[in-house]
Amino acid sequence: MDNDFGQYAAQSTRWFGVGISSETDPHRAGAVAATRALTGPDPRLLVVFCSIRLDPYPVLAGIKEVAAGVPLIGCSSGAEIGVDGPGAGLVGVAAFGGSGFTVRTSAATGTRVAPHEGGVAVARSAFAGMDGPNQLMLLLTDGLVEDQDDIIDGVYEMLGAGVALAGGAAGTALLADGANANTFHMYDGEVLTDAVVGAAITSDGPFGVAMRHGFREVGEPMVVTRSRKGRVYTLDNRPALHAYLDRLGAPAEAYHDREAFVAFSRLRPLCVLRRATEEVRFITDHADLADGSLVCVGDVPEGGVVWPLDSDADSTVEAVDRAWPAAVEALGGRPALGFLAFDCGIRQDILSRTPTGDRVAEEVSRMVRQADNLPFVGFYTWGEIARTRGVNGLHHQSLVVLAVG
Repeated sequence: MDNDFGQYAAQSTRWFGVGISSETDPHRAGAVAATRALTGPDPRLLVVFCSIRLDPYPVLAGIKEVAAGVPLIGCSSGAEIGVDGPGAGLVGVAAFGGSGFTVRTSAATGTRVAPHEGGVAVARSAFAGMDGPNQLMLLLTDGLVEDQDDIIDGVYEMLGAGVALAGGAAGTALLADGANANTFHMYDGEVLTDAVVGAAITSDGPFGVAMRHGFREVGEPMVVTRSRKGRVYTLDNRPALHAYLDRLGAPAEAYHDREAFVAFSRLRPLCVLRRATEEVRFITDHADLADGSLVCVGDVPEGGVVWPLDSDADSTVEAVDRAWPAAVEALGGRPALGFLAFDCGIRQDILSRTPTGDRVAEEVSRMVRQADNLPFVGFYTWGEIARTRGVNGLHHQSLVVLAVG
């Protein structure tokens, strides 16, 4: 899966390059991926997606060996995305370069206990003293944080509505004992755990951020009549689990058998309708089948409105063909230099088990076609971030595309 020459695109003051390596030696994998991404002068930022299966310390050492002094953020991934298709065990590096970009990186730890404070810390001085007509905060959060929306709220508290947000949550993989491997982040020359890292970027060119999920609304919206954070007790004054399953025509066993419930609900999240946006919420296996409550990843506000969602493999794959053009359109007619893709790990899992076989490669091939020979790299996340308006911007089971103009 190695690219012989990496990918590279440039405007007069900006360039964007991508390199991917499948080398099994982690030090060499980092060095090779970074070398392939650094195809222009004056690099300003490296963004690293590193397989959870690789030791991040030698990976980072290899990157720094060929890119000493270049600001860097990165995170672990359960699987990576590139022009050669999906893979596991890879290192992907994206490089922003040229005088048209100005960058400041930041990091905070302790987000599993204090997520809001982490968001505030990572964004507090993000754009201080930085000028530029276009601003973006690129965030890599921790997929093991239960209240990731609190991180985004903290970032919004510092930056307000004028700065677009994009990014994703560090991914992981199951260990032999069934537990999740610990996620990690990279920040300049450090490897961090329990962290959030960010890059405040100003640019002479625009950024385009788009999110699509491929789900269909089922029936009419439902009012959240009782909830606390991600636990939803009642919808339309009925036990949430029963109202949700009734609306979607679930099989009888889903009401009382946890395994049947999980198999049904993992394909059918809730959509939180906000004033300016919509946010998909993954329904976890922590539902209380006795009291009828649902548990979602992310806030589902009491008094708000939600919509049960349904999908199939075709609509999941087709989200690529809606998200990518929307990100390009958001550039306002300026040509794209390249793309970052933040795709939900649950979407990957769903596409790997369709009745017609594994369709993950088909989804990535659509990304390649949409990128149209421009560089791109991405990873399968444990939460997606996209906000161009509104307050929050945390999504699940969605595809976020960042177009760099």
